[in-house]
Amino acid sequence: MFSKIIGLSLKIKNFLKGKKIYIAAAVLILQALLGYAGELLDLASAADFINWCGGLASNDFTARLIEGLGIFGLRFVFGGKASPQNQAKAD
Repeated sequence: MFSKIIGLSLKIKNFLKGKKIYIAAAVLILQALLGYAGELLDLASAADFINWCGGLASNDFTARLIEGLGIFGLRFVFGGKASPQNQAKAD
């Protein structure tokens, strides 16, 4: 039984290798999108919607969305997928 648990944990560890950053970024983006959806459902009128749109730049969910997208971008750049050597190999 203990060996099965160790084997399963090793399989999970190998599966998550290199994907943890993407999962963290996806969680931040999903939190932001769900937050936006909740705020939109709470709006009562068109004027509330206009005020909400005006305040998007200072919204906490906008910060989460930007952080998530930034993590994706940094992982892409520093992960080696955007380096000129790898692009030459792909061509």
